[in-house]
Amino acid sequence: METNEQENLYVNKHIYLKSPIREYAGKLYNIINVNRDYFSQFMAWPKFVTNETDTANFLDKCVAEHQKNIAKTYVILHDDDPVGLLSFNQIDKANKTAYIGYWLDSRVQGKGIMTQAIKVLTNFYAEHRIIKRFVIKCSVDNSKSNQVAKRCGFSYEGTLKQAEYLNGIYHDQNIYGLISSYL
Repeated sequence: METNEQENLYVNKHIYLKSPIREYAGKLYNIINVNRDYFSQFMAWPKFVTNETDTANFLDKCVAEHQKNIAKTYVILHDDDPVGLLSFNQIDKANKTAYIGYWLDSRVQGKGIMTQAIKVLTNFYAEHRIIKRFVIKCSVDNSKSNQVAKRCGFSYEGTLKQAEYLNGIYHDQNIYGLISSYL
């Protein structure tokens, strides 16, 4: 794994994580549009992304948060094409804890892209002693996301009852944690 001054993280010869920039808005919006029904099963935000400008504005917000170190968002590139996002949606600096969020184009799922990307991201921030604890929360019904957390070495810590209101229904969320041995 290598990184450059923009905190791009290289996973392998096919996958790397790049700091968000507007130039990816069109391709990311197309992915969201193609996967809208699929993503909407487990996330509330897809219905609010109605055009490429919404995606561009979101990426601008991510850049600002990235620079302030209050969140970190990376575009996942597979063979130089955007295929999803991986982020620390929130960073609790006082407790060195990061809350991870992610989504991946359904057309490239099942290839280990997200698992490898999360491992590189968590290892980088742990090795640099920036983050001690990593957290993934996901719907108990999202079997793929639950499996990603387990494959990445996260431990199941419990279930938050009716923790997420989505599509008019309250859903339970599983919470997974990964504690770094570096800090």
